Amino acid sequence: MYTPEQKLKDFVQSLPKTETHLHLEGSCPIELIRDASPGQFDHDPPMWSDDFRYDSFDQFMEMYDHFCASAFVSAEVYHKCAKIVLQKCADQNVKYVETSFHVGTLIGGDINGEEIVDAVLSAAPEGMEVRVFMGMCHNDYVGLGKKIIDDCIYWDKLTGIDLHGPEYWPLEPWTAKVWKSAADAGKFLKAHAGEFMPASFVRRCIEELGVRRIQHGVRCIEDPEVVALIKDLDVTLDVCPISNVKLQVEGITKMSEHPIRELFDAGVRCTINSDDPFMFGNSLSEEYYALATDLHFTEKELKKIAQNGFDIAIN
Repeated sequence: MYTPEQKLKDFVQSLPKTETHLHLEGSCPIELIRDASPGQFDHDPPMWSDDFRYDSFDQFMEMYDHFCASAFVSAEVYHKCAKIVLQKCADQNVKYVETSFHVGTLIGGDINGEEIVDAVLSAAPEGMEVRVFMGMCHNDYVGLGKKIIDDCIYWDKLTGIDLHGPEYWPLEPWTAKVWKSAADAGKFLKAHAGEFMPASFVRRCIEELGVRRIQHGVRCIEDPEVVALIKDLDVTLDVCPISNVKLQVEGITKMSEHPIRELFDAGVRCTINSDDPFMFGNSLSEEYYALATDLHFTEKELKKIAQNGFDIAIN
């Protein structure tokens, strides 16, 4: 995707980094997908092409289901996946990772959530700190999903919860109650907002759910008052630039238009992350190359971006 000059490549490699927005299922190594469906995915997926663009988030979800969903049938697969994914992070000099798995795999299969958490944590390379979140969609609080979500806040090794999936689905009343219960139980709170919904949804997640970690959040740039709120409340945006470009987030047709330049200059704390490396064909290092190449981030600024991840790391 990016072929940097050797100086930039060496600098980014030397920089200790974090990944604080990494979906495990969307990072699934191609070899595990091929093992799950022999003969079906012999060629590289189309979304790895530099010029590929998703038509919509619905298409993204359909392609995720097509390629990845069938692979995650056991905690053992999560362990294998995490072992490969986290080692790739370590190879890029990543020292701290926050990753998530989707509650839907627990609802639709015979997998225990706490076993998944253990499986992911046990896959961490030596010297890497890993925190695990459980992600859930706006409409997952029904049937078995309700029981799992209510129970997860008492899982000792689960760091927190994350609201993900289509932002444009209604934000149901249960969400604020669960997020408050999770906070009361000492869990950390995240929410995806400001990717496919406008700045007003970022405000809702901050004010109604009490989150101080927004996943993406880039459309907050549309409203100076929301940007000011983010700064006043010391909210962090866990940004994924290549993901935003390939998903054609509003106003981002190419990397040079990405609002992280403006957000960074305005004093908003941002981290840089790869989101779903399988689904975008990217790496964390390439995210740094993109900032330097297309948005003119200096080495000093890239160091600040990297340091932001350590500043908000969960102890």
